[in-house]
Amino acid sequence: MNKLSTNNLFDIQVFVLLYESLNATTVSQNLGVPSSKVSRSLKSLRHSLNASLFVRKQQGFERSELADDIYPKMKRIVELAKLCEQADTYSQPERKRELVIACPSSLSLNLLHALQQTALEQEQSFLFHLKSCSSNTVDLLKQQHVDIAVTCSAYNTEQISSNLITHSDAYVLVARCEHPLFDGDESIGIAEICAYPYISFSSNELYDVVDPLASYALDTQRSLDMVLKVCFLADLMLELEKSDAVALLNHNDAIKFLCQRGNIAAVKLTDDLSSQINQRSGQNHYYLTQMRNDRSYPDWIGDQIQQYIKANVIARAGGHNEKVI
Repeated sequence: MNKLSTNNLFDIQVFVLLYESLNATTVSQNLGVPSSKVSRSLKSLRHSLNASLFVRKQQGFERSELADDIYPKMKRIVELAKLCEQADTYSQPERKRELVIACPSSLSLNLLHALQQTALEQEQSFLFHLKSCSSNTVDLLKQQHVDIAVTCSAYNTEQISSNLITHSDAYVLVARCEHPLFDGDESIGIAEICAYPYISFSSNELYDVVDPLASYALDTQRSLDMVLKVCFLADLMLELEKSDAVALLNHNDAIKFLCQRGNIAAVKLTDDLSSQINQRSGQNHYYLTQMRNDRSYPDWIGDQIQQYIKANVIARAGGHNEKVI
């Protein structure tokens, strides 16, 4: 049995269940895992033993002689593990299902709270793990290290699907509360914004997207003093507070974060001005990206994420310069 030293209890559970049912779908359902994970587990056992345990047939599986030989020992291991688990059943809290969600950091400030509240209402126990998107988020989805992601680009393959959640085509100007742009009731336009240092803020550090205002300035041969590019709200807040720099944002929660925690004020731009800025770069899009199959989480989680993103993204400017805070 030394050959099995690299295998874990899950692999042994898979073997025992498949030996008894001869149905991989049944094993997947009983363990609450994707069928691909069952297949990987069997492959690991086969590699450890350097022998086949089951022969795939048209109607299912057929047990090998080796499987018949080791089944009683494997069964005993599973039974002993269950006894150990039951020994402290009443003192242990309910085991939570962990779900890993990748999302741009400034777009997910209150997403965790929204998911926890809905899980409570659904009477379901989840341990949500929010992480920033990375350059290999799609690969992590395929490897099942990430369960669901909010991306700024669509990925549609045989394995991955991306469904459009919403888009944003409007902006809010943020700067320190005492900024000269906030004095008086004069309308804010491109010329007024470009008269001050500009900080380009990207909600997603992964995508090398050209800043929309920078694109507009380049097309119209307008001077733009871009002093920084940042993707973290704390960095943006510190830079805005100590200078006359300005920035453009389009996520409600990110704007509230800056205004409530820093000496920052915000003003919505007019629809016409936002449209003017978007002449070259166009709208920002947000997609719910996940595996087409092998999903081990309920539909309400995807629905809740989409609902939150839609409420958080600014899609309309309101038609006039309107002070937010």
